[in-house]
Amino acid sequence: MNNSREFARLVTVAAIAAGLGAWMPAQAQAPLSAAAARAEHDALVKTAKAETGGITFYLSAGENVGKRSADAFEAKYGIKAQFIRLSGIGLLQRYAAEIDSGTAAAELFLSGNTSIADDWVKKGWLEPIASAALPVVRSGEFPAKFNRGSSALVQVTPWLFFYNTDKVKGADIPKDWPDLLNPKWKGQFLLGDPRTSDAYTDLWALLLDKYGESFFTRMRAQNPRVVNGGPALVQALAAGEGAVAIPQVLPSVLVTKDKGGPLETVTPDYTTGVEIQVMISARAKSKHFNSARLFANYIMSPDGNKVLNSDPGGITLYDNSGLPKQYEAPKPGTAARKDHIYKLLGLQ
Repeated sequence: MNNSREFARLVTVAAIAAGLGAWMPAQAQAPLSAAAARAEHDALVKTAKAETGGITFYLSAGENVGKRSADAFEAKYGIKAQFIRLSGIGLLQRYAAEIDSGTAAAELFLSGNTSIADDWVKKGWLEPIASAALPVVRSGEFPAKFNRGSSALVQVTPWLFFYNTDKVKGADIPKDWPDLLNPKWKGQFLLGDPRTSDAYTDLWALLLDKYGESFFTRMRAQNPRVVNGGPALVQALAAGEGAVAIPQVLPSVLVTKDKGGPLETVTPDYTTGVEIQVMISARAKSKHFNSARLFANYIMSPDGNKVLNSDPGGITLYDNSGLPKQYEAPKPGTAARKDHIYKLLGLQ
Protein backbone atom coordinates (compact mmCIF):
# COMPACT_ATOMS: atom_id res chain seq x y z
CA MET A 1 0.00 0.00 0.00
CA ASN A 2 2.74 2.45 0.96
CA ASN A 3 4.74 1.51 -2.14
CA SER A 4 1.72 2.16 -4.35
CA ARG A 5 1.12 5.53 -2.77
CA GLU A 6 4.77 6.52 -3.16
CA PHE A 7 4.78 5.40 -6.78
CA ALA A 8 1.66 7.48 -7.48
CA ARG A 9 3.27 10.49 -5.84
CA LEU A 10 6.43 10.15 -7.92
CA VAL A 11 4.39 9.85 -11.10
CA THR A 12 2.55 13.04 -10.16
CA VAL A 13 5.79 14.92 -9.50
CA ALA A 14 7.21 13.75 -12.80
CA ALA A 15 4.06 14.81 -14.63
CA ILE A 16 4.26 18.27 -13.14
CA ALA A 17 7.92 18.64 -14.03
CA ALA A 18 7.13 17.64 -17.60
CA GLY A 19 4.11 19.92 -17.73
CA LEU A 20 1.90 17.03 -18.83
CA GLY A 21 -1.16 17.81 -16.70
CA ALA A 22 -1.81 14.12 -15.87
CA TRP A 23 -2.67 14.71 -12.23
CA MET A 24 -4.63 12.94 -9.58
CA PRO A 25 -7.45 14.78 -7.77
CA ALA A 26 -6.14 16.47 -4.63
CA GLN A 27 -8.80 14.97 -2.40
CA ALA A 28 -7.79 11.43 -3.42
CA GLN A 29 -4.37 11.71 -1.78
CA ALA A 30 -3.03 12.23 1.70
CA PRO A 31 -1.39 15.65 2.23
CA LEU A 32 2.18 15.90 1.00
CA SER A 33 5.04 16.33 3.41
CA ALA A 34 6.62 19.77 3.60
CA ALA A 35 9.62 18.56 1.60
CA ALA A 36 7.46 16.99 -1.11
CA ALA A 37 5.31 20.13 -1.33
CA ARG A 38 8.41 22.28 -1.79
CA ALA A 39 9.63 19.94 -4.52
CA GLU A 40 6.31 20.16 -6.36
CA HIS A 41 6.29 23.93 -5.95
CA ASP A 42 9.82 24.21 -7.36
CA ALA A 43 8.89 21.96 -10.28
CA LEU A 44 5.84 24.10 -11.02
CA VAL A 45 7.93 27.29 -10.94
CA LYS A 46 10.37 25.73 -13.41
CA THR A 47 7.68 24.72 -15.90
CA ALA A 48 5.94 28.10 -15.54
CA LYS A 49 9.14 30.02 -16.24
CA ALA A 50 9.67 27.92 -19.36
CA GLU A 51 6.48 29.45 -20.78
CA THR A 52 7.20 32.81 -22.39
CA GLY A 53 4.94 35.82 -22.48
CA GLY A 54 3.49 35.90 -18.96
CA ILE A 55 -0.17 35.54 -18.11
CA THR A 56 -3.36 37.54 -18.39
CA PHE A 57 -6.17 37.27 -15.89
CA TYR A 58 -9.62 38.81 -15.65
CA LEU A 59 -11.05 40.01 -12.38
CA SER A 60 -14.20 41.65 -11.08
CA ALA A 61 -12.56 43.18 -7.99
CA GLY A 62 -11.00 46.64 -8.00
CA GLU A 63 -8.00 47.54 -10.14
CA ASN A 64 -5.86 48.06 -7.04
CA VAL A 65 -6.47 44.40 -6.14
CA GLY A 66 -5.36 43.24 -9.56
CA LYS A 67 -2.31 45.50 -9.69
CA ARG A 68 -0.83 44.66 -6.32
CA SER A 69 -1.41 40.92 -6.84
CA ALA A 70 0.17 41.02 -10.31
CA ASP A 71 3.12 43.09 -9.08
CA ALA A 72 3.74 40.84 -6.09
CA PHE A 73 3.55 37.71 -8.25
CA GLU A 74 6.05 39.13 -10.74
CA ALA A 75 8.39 40.24 -7.94
CA LYS A 76 8.33 36.76 -6.42
CA TYR A 77 8.61 34.63 -9.55
CA GLY A 78 9.86 36.91 -12.33
CA ILE A 79 6.80 36.07 -14.44
CA LYS A 80 4.83 39.00 -15.81
CA ALA A 81 1.13 39.11 -15.00
CA GLN A 82 -1.34 41.55 -16.49
CA PHE A 83 -5.03 41.88 -15.80
CA ILE A 84 -8.22 43.26 -17.29
CA ARG A 85 -10.92 44.41 -14.90
CA LEU A 86 -14.46 43.62 -15.98
CA SER A 87 -17.57 43.92 -13.87
CA GLY A 88 -20.12 41.23 -13.13
CA ILE A 89 -21.85 39.65 -16.08
CA GLY A 90 -19.52 41.40 -18.53
CA LEU A 91 -16.56 39.33 -17.37
CA LEU A 92 -18.39 36.05 -17.87
CA GLN A 93 -19.76 37.08 -21.24
CA ARG A 94 -16.36 38.09 -22.57
CA TYR A 95 -14.63 35.00 -21.24
CA ALA A 96 -17.32 32.67 -22.60
CA ALA A 97 -17.26 34.30 -26.04
CA GLU A 98 -13.47 34.04 -26.27
CA ILE A 99 -13.08 30.52 -24.99
CA ASP A 100 -16.00 29.22 -27.05
CA SER A 101 -14.23 30.51 -30.14
CA GLY A 102 -11.03 28.64 -29.38
CA THR A 103 -8.65 30.20 -26.87
CA ALA A 104 -9.36 32.64 -24.08
CA ALA A 105 -7.24 35.75 -23.74
CA ALA A 106 -7.18 35.07 -20.00
CA GLU A 107 -5.51 32.01 -18.51
CA LEU A 108 -7.57 32.38 -15.35
CA PHE A 109 -10.08 34.71 -13.78
CA LEU A 110 -11.30 35.86 -10.39
CA SER A 111 -15.02 36.42 -10.15
CA GLY A 112 -17.89 36.51 -7.69
CA ASN A 113 -20.19 35.01 -10.33
CA THR A 114 -19.30 31.39 -9.67
CA SER A 115 -22.55 29.59 -10.39
CA ILE A 116 -21.11 28.73 -13.82
CA ALA A 117 -17.98 26.95 -12.56
CA ASP A 118 -19.27 23.37 -12.53
CA ASP A 119 -21.00 23.79 -15.89
CA TRP A 120 -17.89 25.23 -17.51
CA VAL A 121 -15.79 22.37 -16.18
CA LYS A 122 -18.20 19.97 -17.89
CA LYS A 123 -17.85 21.96 -21.13
CA GLY A 124 -14.08 21.60 -20.95
CA TRP A 125 -13.51 25.31 -20.46
CA LEU A 126 -12.05 25.13 -16.95
CA GLU A 127 -9.48 22.98 -15.18
CA PRO A 128 -10.96 22.05 -11.79
CA ILE A 129 -8.93 23.36 -8.89
CA ALA A 130 -9.36 19.95 -7.26
CA SER A 131 -7.42 18.24 -10.06
CA ALA A 132 -4.94 20.99 -10.96
CA ALA A 133 -2.27 19.57 -8.62
CA LEU A 134 -1.58 22.88 -6.93
CA PRO A 135 1.09 22.40 -4.25
CA VAL A 136 -0.80 24.61 -1.80
CA VAL A 137 -3.78 22.26 -2.09
CA ARG A 138 -1.89 18.97 -2.17
CA SER A 139 0.07 19.93 0.92
CA GLY A 140 -3.12 20.60 2.86
CA GLU A 141 -2.03 24.21 3.50
CA PHE A 142 -5.00 25.75 1.71
CA PRO A 143 -8.10 25.35 3.93
CA ALA A 144 -10.09 22.47 2.48
CA LYS A 145 -13.43 24.11 3.30
CA PHE A 146 -12.67 26.83 0.75
CA ASN A 147 -11.90 24.38 -2.06
CA ARG A 148 -15.08 24.20 -4.14
CA GLY A 149 -13.72 21.58 -6.51
CA SER A 150 -14.24 23.46 -9.76
CA SER A 151 -13.01 26.71 -8.19
CA ALA A 152 -11.47 27.96 -4.95
CA LEU A 153 -12.51 30.81 -2.69
CA VAL A 154 -9.78 33.46 -2.37
CA GLN A 155 -11.56 36.57 -1.11
CA VAL A 156 -14.59 37.41 1.03
CA THR A 157 -15.93 40.98 1.04
CA PRO A 158 -19.12 41.47 3.07
CA TRP A 159 -22.07 43.36 1.59
CA LEU A 160 -22.95 46.61 3.33
CA PHE A 161 -24.94 49.80 2.79
CA PHE A 162 -23.64 53.35 2.93
CA TYR A 163 -24.83 56.90 3.31
CA ASN A 164 -23.97 60.50 2.47
CA THR A 165 -22.63 62.17 5.64
CA ASP A 166 -23.82 65.60 4.48
CA LYS A 167 -27.40 64.34 4.44
CA VAL A 168 -27.51 61.71 7.18
CA LYS A 169 -26.34 62.44 10.72
CA GLY A 170 -26.64 61.35 14.33
CA ALA A 171 -29.70 59.34 15.30
CA ASP A 172 -30.85 59.18 11.67
CA ILE A 173 -27.94 56.94 10.68
CA PRO A 174 -29.37 53.51 9.77
CA LYS A 175 -27.94 50.55 11.68
CA ASP A 176 -29.48 47.53 9.97
CA TRP A 177 -31.19 46.58 6.71
CA PRO A 178 -34.78 47.32 7.93
CA ASP A 179 -33.70 50.85 8.91
CA LEU A 180 -33.38 51.64 5.21
CA LEU A 181 -37.15 51.30 4.91
CA ASN A 182 -37.84 54.36 7.06
CA PRO A 183 -40.16 56.65 5.05
CA LYS A 184 -37.73 59.54 5.63
CA TRP A 185 -35.55 58.03 2.88
CA LYS A 186 -38.30 58.08 0.28
CA GLY A 187 -36.92 59.67 -2.85
CA GLN A 188 -33.42 59.63 -1.32
CA PHE A 189 -32.73 55.94 -1.89
CA LEU A 190 -30.19 54.74 -4.47
CA LEU A 191 -30.22 51.10 -5.57
CA GLY A 192 -27.40 49.34 -7.40
CA ASP A 193 -28.92 47.53 -10.37
CA PRO A 194 -28.77 43.81 -9.47
CA ARG A 195 -29.04 42.87 -13.13
CA THR A 196 -25.41 43.88 -13.65
CA SER A 197 -24.05 40.97 -11.61
CA ASP A 198 -25.42 37.71 -10.25
CA ALA A 199 -23.35 38.36 -7.11
CA TYR A 200 -26.01 40.88 -6.02
CA THR A 201 -28.58 38.10 -6.02
CA ASP A 202 -26.89 36.43 -3.06
CA LEU A 203 -27.64 39.41 -0.82
CA TRP A 204 -31.21 39.89 -2.01
CA ALA A 205 -31.93 36.18 -1.54
CA LEU A 206 -30.59 36.41 2.01
CA LEU A 207 -32.81 39.41 2.79
CA LEU A 208 -35.83 37.74 1.19
CA ASP A 209 -35.37 34.63 3.33
CA LYS A 210 -34.88 36.71 6.47
CA TYR A 211 -37.54 39.41 6.10
CA GLY A 212 -39.97 38.09 3.49
CA GLU A 213 -41.59 39.78 0.53
CA SER A 214 -42.94 42.62 2.69
CA PHE A 215 -39.37 43.94 2.93
CA PHE A 216 -39.34 44.40 -0.84
CA THR A 217 -42.81 45.94 -0.88
CA ARG A 218 -41.65 48.60 1.56
CA MET A 219 -38.46 49.11 -0.39
CA ARG A 220 -40.37 49.78 -3.61
CA ALA A 221 -42.37 52.36 -1.66
CA GLN A 222 -39.11 54.28 -1.17
CA ASN A 223 -39.12 55.03 -4.93
CA PRO A 224 -35.46 54.01 -5.26
CA ARG A 225 -33.45 55.31 -8.19
CA VAL A 226 -31.68 52.43 -9.90
CA VAL A 227 -28.02 53.10 -10.71
CA ASN A 228 -26.16 50.96 -13.22
CA GLY A 229 -23.11 49.43 -11.57
CA GLY A 230 -21.23 49.66 -8.29
CA PRO A 231 -18.77 52.50 -9.14
CA ALA A 232 -21.60 54.65 -10.52
CA LEU A 233 -23.59 54.02 -7.35
CA VAL A 234 -20.73 55.30 -5.18
CA GLN A 235 -20.23 58.38 -7.34
CA ALA A 236 -23.92 59.21 -7.36
CA LEU A 237 -24.21 59.08 -3.58
CA ALA A 238 -21.02 61.10 -3.10
CA ALA A 239 -22.44 63.74 -5.44
CA GLY A 240 -25.50 64.09 -3.22
CA GLU A 241 -27.97 62.44 -5.56
CA GLY A 242 -29.35 60.48 -2.62
CA ALA A 243 -28.98 60.01 1.13
CA VAL A 244 -28.55 56.23 1.40
CA ALA A 245 -27.48 53.52 -1.04
CA ILE A 246 -27.49 49.74 -1.23
CA PRO A 247 -25.56 47.50 -1.73
CA GLN A 248 -21.80 47.90 -1.87
CA VAL A 249 -18.53 46.51 -0.50
CA LEU A 250 -16.07 48.49 1.60
CA PRO A 251 -13.09 48.78 -0.81
CA SER A 252 -15.30 50.29 -3.52
CA VAL A 253 -16.60 52.97 -1.15
CA LEU A 254 -13.15 53.77 0.23
CA VAL A 255 -11.81 54.66 -3.22
CA THR A 256 -14.09 57.73 -3.22
CA LYS A 257 -14.21 58.35 0.52
CA ASP A 258 -10.42 58.56 0.75
CA LYS A 259 -10.51 61.34 -1.85
CA GLY A 260 -12.83 63.39 0.32
CA GLY A 261 -16.20 61.97 -0.68
CA PRO A 262 -18.83 62.49 2.07
CA LEU A 263 -19.46 58.80 2.57
CA GLU A 264 -19.70 56.38 5.48
CA THR A 265 -20.53 52.69 5.57
CA VAL A 266 -22.56 50.36 7.79
CA THR A 267 -21.89 46.63 7.84
CA PRO A 268 -24.78 44.82 9.57
CA ASP A 269 -24.01 41.79 11.69
CA TYR A 270 -26.33 39.76 9.47
CA THR A 271 -25.10 39.79 5.90
CA THR A 272 -23.50 37.76 3.16
CA GLY A 273 -20.73 38.83 0.83
CA VAL A 274 -19.01 38.79 -2.51
CA GLU A 275 -16.99 35.60 -2.48
CA ILE A 276 -14.36 35.90 -5.18
CA GLN A 277 -13.17 32.57 -6.51
CA VAL A 278 -10.30 31.69 -8.79
CA MET A 279 -10.97 29.61 -11.89
CA ILE A 280 -8.30 28.29 -14.26
CA SER A 281 -8.76 27.94 -18.00
CA ALA A 282 -8.51 24.37 -19.25
CA ARG A 283 -5.11 23.31 -20.55
CA ALA A 284 -6.39 22.98 -24.12
CA LYS A 285 -7.73 26.54 -24.01
CA SER A 286 -4.73 28.18 -22.32
CA LYS A 287 -1.51 29.62 -23.72
CA HIS A 288 0.34 29.61 -20.39
CA PHE A 289 -1.30 26.88 -18.37
CA ASN A 290 1.46 26.25 -15.85
CA SER A 291 1.95 29.97 -15.24
CA ALA A 292 -1.77 30.18 -14.51
CA ARG A 293 -1.48 27.28 -12.09
CA LEU A 294 1.39 29.05 -10.35
CA PHE A 295 -0.56 32.30 -10.06
CA ALA A 296 -3.56 30.44 -8.63
CA ASN A 297 -1.24 28.66 -6.21
CA TYR A 298 0.23 32.02 -5.14
CA ILE A 299 -3.04 33.78 -4.37
CA MET A 300 -4.25 30.68 -2.53
CA SER A 301 -1.11 30.62 -0.36
CA PRO A 302 -0.93 32.54 2.95
CA ASP A 303 1.43 35.19 1.55
CA GLY A 304 -0.39 35.71 -1.73
CA ASN A 305 -3.82 35.67 -0.12
CA LYS A 306 -2.68 38.37 2.30
CA VAL A 307 -1.61 40.54 -0.63
CA LEU A 308 -4.92 39.94 -2.39
CA ASN A 309 -6.90 40.92 0.70
CA SER A 310 -4.79 43.81 2.01
CA ASP A 311 -7.43 46.52 1.47
CA PRO A 312 -9.09 47.87 4.63
CA GLY A 313 -11.87 45.42 5.39
CA GLY A 314 -10.11 42.64 3.52
CA ILE A 315 -10.42 39.22 5.14
CA THR A 316 -7.74 36.66 4.42
CA LEU A 317 -8.90 33.06 4.28
CA TYR A 318 -6.26 32.18 6.85
CA ASP A 319 -7.81 34.49 9.45
CA ASN A 320 -11.53 35.16 8.98
CA SER A 321 -12.13 36.57 12.45
CA GLY A 322 -13.02 39.90 10.82
CA LEU A 323 -16.24 38.57 9.32
CA PRO A 324 -19.51 40.06 10.62
CA LYS A 325 -20.93 38.14 13.58
CA GLN A 326 -23.84 36.61 11.64
CA TYR A 327 -22.16 36.31 8.26
CA GLU A 328 -23.65 33.65 5.99
CA ALA A 329 -21.95 32.33 2.90
CA PRO A 330 -23.97 32.71 -0.32
CA LYS A 331 -26.35 29.82 -0.75
CA PRO A 332 -26.07 27.56 -3.80
CA GLY A 333 -28.70 28.10 -6.44
CA THR A 334 -29.53 31.74 -5.71
CA ALA A 335 -28.93 32.70 -9.35
CA ALA A 336 -32.06 30.72 -10.23
CA ARG A 337 -34.08 33.11 -8.04
CA LYS A 338 -32.97 36.31 -9.70
CA ASP A 339 -36.03 36.82 -11.92
CA HIS A 340 -38.29 36.59 -8.89
CA ILE A 341 -36.06 39.03 -7.00
CA TYR A 342 -36.02 41.48 -9.94
CA LYS A 343 -39.82 41.40 -9.92
CA LEU A 344 -39.94 42.03 -6.17
CA LEU A 345 -37.63 45.03 -6.64
CA GLY A 346 -39.88 46.40 -9.37
CA LEU A 347 -37.34 45.80 -12.13
CA GLN A 348 -39.62 43.63 -14.30
